[in-house]
Amino acid sequence: MASVRRPTRDDVAKRAGVSSAVVSYVLNGGPKPVGEDKRQRVLIAVRELGYYPNEIARSLAGQATRSIGVITPTLVNPVWAKLTMGISDAISAQEYLMIVCDVEDQPDLDQRYAQMMVAKQVDGVVLVPTSNTPSTLSILDRGGIPAIVVEQDVSDSACVVVDALDSGYRVTRHLTELGHKRIAMLRERRSSLDSWKRYLGYEQALREAGLKVDPALVDDGAASVDGSVVEGGIVAAGALLDVDPRPTAVFAHNDLMAIAVIQAARQRGLRVPDDLSVIGVDDADAGRYCDPPLTTLPFPARELGREAGTRILAELAGEVRERLSVLPSPALVVRESTASPHHLRV
Repeated sequence: MASVRRPTRDDVAKRAGVSSAVVSYVLNGGPKPVGEDKRQRVLIAVRELGYYPNEIARSLAGQATRSIGVITPTLVNPVWAKLTMGISDAISAQEYLMIVCDVEDQPDLDQRYAQMMVAKQVDGVVLVPTSNTPSTLSILDRGGIPAIVVEQDVSDSACVVVDALDSGYRVTRHLTELGHKRIAMLRERRSSLDSWKRYLGYEQALREAGLKVDPALVDDGAASVDGSVVEGGIVAAGALLDVDPRPTAVFAHNDLMAIAVIQAARQRGLRVPDDLSVIGVDDADAGRYCDPPLTTLPFPARELGREAGTRILAELAGEVRERLSVLPSPALVVRESTASPHHLRV
């Protein structure tokens, strides 16, 4: 069976009664203006012939691939999945293709992905931080690929973040206002700048309440066990709950860790919130439906992604913007996992 020949730009020009250059001007929006009559004839011919521009040829001619790379630690965490969706919202509206690379906590994989991005000559990259962020940015920079960093303020790089210090402060203040005095914090990991800033907010709220930070109530070793954030959180939360005297409330870095705290509490015969208040950050779907439903500070992941996508497109367009964009956190969502300490209840 003979293959059907794809229509070409010359075919469109012949059908519309114009030159090939005029067809190019209409499809590319310039560089020269085209009268409305000719423009309409070209568009009609395109529809009738079913013509689609050769994107590879256009990329070679214009030194642009109309593709944006995204390097993310994991897509298992719903937060990063939603953030990626937000990036897609912004760039797909401008007809850019998104190439997503999931590091999955594998050492140096983010740097190998960066090298692949340079080889593929993507137009730009949105980088969700990993432990190798500076090295990854260096690879992209040497390859001439502009990048936007999400959720980490890296010197001399364009960054989009949520105010993590304010997030930590507001979560902890909710617990101090309920009357809690022994408030534990289950951090993500020592190397996470986002976790560190939430910890600084936690410290600030405790100081304002006249409370001292007890190092025994801060665990910054939470990590995945066999790839499971919840399993790792149960181990770390158990260590916090075994402190004597134990905490009456736990601030977990994210909702998955908060769910792990609830599970660790049950393993010790503790009831939430009667014996222990638990609060997280993210407003993940799982937190809404756990028992009890989880009090949380929503993390505007999709909005953050949209802002990052908008910023990388602005960078490609040569727009000058502030180096750092800071998004505020939404209002706290109070559910049933937090309450005043038992001895304060009437």
